[in-house]
Amino acid sequence: MGPGERKGQSVVHDMECRNGPPLASKLTTLEALDALERPGARACDVCAAAAILVPARELGSR
Repeated sequence: MGPGERKGQSVVHDMECRNGPPLASKLTTLEALDALERPGARACDVCAAAAILVPARELGSR
């Protein structure tokens, strides 16, 4: 687990993120957005995931 993660909490990372798990599954953008909709899920704020995915998710909820 990376910094700030709790057991059972999903964190979506950019593929280049140093905090991402070493054997993480590669997701498409739509899969990553779907993953963020799960209870307790969040985008990593260390890498580009939060800067890219959170605004995209907000656009989709309008």
